[in-house]
Amino acid sequence: MRRRLLGLVTALLLAAACAPASRPAAERPAASAPAAPASPAVGASPPPAPVAVKVGIAATSLNFLPAKVAVEQGFYRQYGLDVELVLVGAGVAAAAQMSGELDYTTSYPSAVRSIARGAPLKLVSTVVGAPLFVMLGRPEIGSLADLRGQPVGITTRGGAQDKVTHDLLATAGLDADTDVTILPAGGQITLLVDALVNDRIKGAALSAPWFIRARDQGMRVLASAPERIREPQNGLIATDEQLTRRRDQVRHMVQAEIAAVRFIQANRAPTTALISDWLSISAREAEEAYDFVRPAYVPDCTIDVTAMERFLATEAQEGNIPPGLRVEQVADLTLAPEAARALARRAD
Repeated sequence: MRRRLLGLVTALLLAAACAPASRPAAERPAASAPAAPASPAVGASPPPAPVAVKVGIAATSLNFLPAKVAVEQGFYRQYGLDVELVLVGAGVAAAAQMSGELDYTTSYPSAVRSIARGAPLKLVSTVVGAPLFVMLGRPEIGSLADLRGQPVGITTRGGAQDKVTHDLLATAGLDADTDVTILPAGGQITLLVDALVNDRIKGAALSAPWFIRARDQGMRVLASAPERIREPQNGLIATDEQLTRRRDQVRHMVQAEIAAVRFIQANRAPTTALISDWLSISAREAEEAYDFVRPAYVPDCTIDVTAMERFLATEAQEGNIPPGLRVEQVADLTLAPEAARALARRAD
């Protein structure tokens, strides 16, 4: 009996020793436990939304091609700026900027005349260094002098097209206010082409490509503005408050302008394609327009002091501003060089 009990106990002990050990709790799968959330990647926070910026331009024309290129090529967005180009008459652009309807404007004549009256504005860049217009006349008009006593069209008062009309007439000894009849046609230069071709006016200063189109319809070329006048035409205009409180943003705007001008000058094919699409013109017209305007764009967008002094002298002679207004009173000469240096560092 004792032997039988001892055998039974021995068998039980051997069975227990041979049984597999139970899995530790830490190794057991937790079927009901949720998966651990993934750790967020370092620096993965979403970028801030771009800042909406409204820039006033006087017309859909190649005077403002760099701004259009900066939008289309994403140069403004590289600096977190969502730029909208807004068509606004040059004569009211400065008032719209001062009221806050526009963040920036581009028309030199309007801005300079407003600054002369005390507006807290400054020119901060030059994008176009010469007037991009050609004076055309009806077939019977043989020269600028033949426009004496005739109706001459402009887009709107106070803009670059108005100014170059006065200046070109002056090269022929004509006073635009007394020797011809100035007729504003509206904000778009296409209205001038229509008025000229249909004999409602006898002459008009047309930008590219519209002078090409008018010439091809039999209108006579009377004078090329870049050959007769070397004055800056437009660039970025900021308020004094922007230059004090948001100088970085103003500098970024100019950096985008510089990048756009350099793109234009280095990339003929894509630029002419953009011109053709933007202005709804033929490839041939776009190519001739490009060749006409390309030399006038300023690669670093700096303000030429000597050229600006000529601009102010002409404005004073025409009675638009008081004599003696200095370049330093109307322009911040340091902003564009700052932008060019910053762009060079960015490229490095």
